[in-house]
Amino acid sequence: MKLSRNDPFDLRLCMRGLGALVTRMHSDIYEYVYHFTFKKSLKSYGKDFKDPWDQYIEDDDFFMDVDDPLVKNCIVSMGRLIEYKQALNLIFGIEEVEDLEDEFIVSESNRFKIFLLVYKHSKSYKKLKPYYERTLAGFIENLSLYAYALTAQSYKIPLVLRRQLNLPGEESLRLLNADDTNVAMIKELVIGLKRDLENSKSLSLSKAAKRK
Repeated sequence: MKLSRNDPFDLRLCMRGLGALVTRMHSDIYEYVYHFTFKKSLKSYGKDFKDPWDQYIEDDDFFMDVDDPLVKNCIVSMGRLIEYKQALNLIFGIEEVEDLEDEFIVSESNRFKIFLLVYKHSKSYKKLKPYYERTLAGFIENLSLYAYALTAQSYKIPLVLRRQLNLPGEESLRLLNADDTNVAMIKELVIGLKRDLENSKSLSLSKAAKRK
């Protein structure tokens, strides 16, 4: 399926694509949680836990007990994505598994896809952290574009809205349609992820200050 900015806007199709995308976002953060855990705090188990999907850990409490603020940061971000995804599925009656197996919906989920998946196993804990922050920044930009499209009711997002992406903080969300529930939900998620991104960056700053 070839996507175009000139495609007629379809709310349900748009949200189903977004739902599939958010599922991938959640899975991507889970991989970061897993690798951060077994590359540092539980490094001695790293040889046995290389693949987050072959040795899947379903219990979030396992990671919450890991003594690493970066892992906890990831868990918070993952929780935001799960909560949003569950609300979206409920509102639009989305069957998540079916949509992830639907080539049309998967293609639709790439309409505003910006972030790139990273092969995390080959990277050290130290090198993986900036990739995590870039991933969060990609999520934020991606979700913001959906909020802009919903505000414009068009896949061809007006330039005045696209320019908002470069503004700091909540200024990037200033022109959104505050009366649209779908937009409001994305806005809340974006604000939360921005907070997580800033918290992750502050961890680096505090470590640098301690070394001085």
